[in-house]
Amino acid sequence: MNDIDTAPSLPPHIRDGRALGGALGGLVHVPHGWNSRTFEDIERIGGYVEGGRALGPDEQEVHLSPEGNWEEIKASWAPDPSGRKVRLPGSGTWTEAIGRVGGLALRAASPATRPERRGVVLGFLEMWARTPFADPAYRFRVGRLAGKVSFNARDNQGVSFGLHLPGARRTLYFEALLPGGEAAPRPEEPLHVMDCHRGWGTPGQLRRLVELVRERGPVAWDAEAVVALSEATGLSRPAAALALAGNPGAGSWHEPFLDQHERTVLGFKQGELNSAHDELGMLGDDGRLALLADVMPEDPADLWEPGGPARVAERIAAAWAQQQGARPTPPWSTWQAALGLEARMPAAHLCHLFLDPAGSGLPPGFRPRVRPGTLDRTGRRTPWDVTSHYEADPVVDAVFAGLSWAYADLPAGDPVREGMPEVVRHLRRVLAAGDASAGFFQESVERHSPGPRRQDLLTDGTCDRVTARIAAGDLPPGRYESDPRACAPDLVADVAATLGLSEDAATLYLQLLLLPVPSDRNVRRWNAWGPARHKAAAAELVARALVVEDRRARAGRTLFLPGPWAHAKKPLPPMETWKAPLIGARLDFSGDGVRHFELLPDTLPALFAEAWRLVREAQGSKA
Repeated sequence: MNDIDTAPSLPPHIRDGRALGGALGGLVHVPHGWNSRTFEDIERIGGYVEGGRALGPDEQEVHLSPEGNWEEIKASWAPDPSGRKVRLPGSGTWTEAIGRVGGLALRAASPATRPERRGVVLGFLEMWARTPFADPAYRFRVGRLAGKVSFNARDNQGVSFGLHLPGARRTLYFEALLPGGEAAPRPEEPLHVMDCHRGWGTPGQLRRLVELVRERGPVAWDAEAVVALSEATGLSRPAAALALAGNPGAGSWHEPFLDQHERTVLGFKQGELNSAHDELGMLGDDGRLALLADVMPEDPADLWEPGGPARVAERIAAAWAQQQGARPTPPWSTWQAALGLEARMPAAHLCHLFLDPAGSGLPPGFRPRVRPGTLDRTGRRTPWDVTSHYEADPVVDAVFAGLSWAYADLPAGDPVREGMPEVVRHLRRVLAAGDASAGFFQESVERHSPGPRRQDLLTDGTCDRVTARIAAGDLPPGRYESDPRACAPDLVADVAATLGLSEDAATLYLQLLLLPVPSDRNVRRWNAWGPARHKAAAAELVARALVVEDRRARAGRTLFLPGPWAHAKKPLPPMETWKAPLIGARLDFSGDGVRHFELLPDTLPALFAEAWRLVREAQGSKA
């Protein structure tokens, strides 16, 4: 094994920010222009802070004169052979990692980190260990300056930097207090200055971690710890896995987000991980750094001991509770189903809206943005106070995307389904508040194309009838409203008797007559059928010529009602044109394409009955 004190900070092939962004992204922001020399720049600043590294030949240092005036003098130290200047690299973004490198250490040890990225992270950590930024004897502060001048200043107590960014119209401020120092020299008082966190990551801990990873390889993955972390925090399981893995790549724009090896280790599909990426991405780099800053064990070797990852998960859960507060956890199957809605917020946040509408705190980086100080009873920010309809739109879209889904596609007793009536009540309270936020939400409800369907749903009694169905608790626990045997057993008996069908065949026929997505998978889930039982019911309908067999794009089934068919682009469902007006779907002018569908216009018992009435009045079994 190489001596970590003399090993190069980065592999020599790292020449630009792409590889660095993939390795550090989501924790340390990697701006355009970062490359292998950036690590050297950070070390160079560390040397300047310590007083043991020279300035470049043209570098100027600011001193306080005996008269108390600021003056610039030529550096008196020997020139640096490289001739490079001391400045904050990458617009100073790396300073956010001071005292908070625990997440990077976790990422370096995770089996879900690509080997080439692991090498970069290890290089960063060993470089960091050589700088005063890992030394708890130093104190660091960051902030802003009103002035527009870049400078370096130092005396026997500390060092300060100013970096003016004309494009960003701001000047960054960074200072280091030497051991025993009380105040760093500076030409003006900084704005919004704050102390850097002092957490896990002393030079000894970092060197130990790097040595162990290179000697033993990554730690073993603990899927049970992921489930425990999810249940303790309300994070989805894939998001909990990303957090336990050091949040690899979250917030990074580099593709692919995860490769096949990483997905295999984490144990989730690409779509699940993409949603989790957005779920954690809303924390921002700073929030993720803070979340993982102190979750590493004092002795890094504990990661490789039995239960080591589980203990890290416990510390992440404690940090999450302090940072974000506890959140309800939706059932795993419900979260997976919410992915299919393709709403404008992560599936976990949509579920949280239904589980706790009034207190559904979201991370501070969530869009819509909220006004500072607008907090719920737990001190967390909520999505209900917005400053424009652009910010209200994602919330409104998520609520309405979830209404029919929660009612018709989740089983009785599911907590997300049970929360649906409160979502409606809370939205109505928000709309009735009469403040600016209410106006933006009202605009989002009304401007939804292609008509005021959402407004109608809230005012024509439809929501009241649907929420009453859920509140009444008439549906047996675990059963689905989309199963007519559960919500309209008398109707199923009538269909069976009239058409001479078995109960199963009558049930399937009603589902094909009405439901927008009666795919084979959905039907078997709603009805608790295996393939053989489903096949037997289908055979009855085919034998009676009530349905036709076919294969059609995105249908997920082989049985269809006779008659015209309307195609649809994702996420709209294709369907028989006959049922479109019955369920509130809008077709295009040609009648062979679905243009819009979102909300069922009534309860399913009422709609099943109406579909059967239309068939009977047509005096035939063909729709």
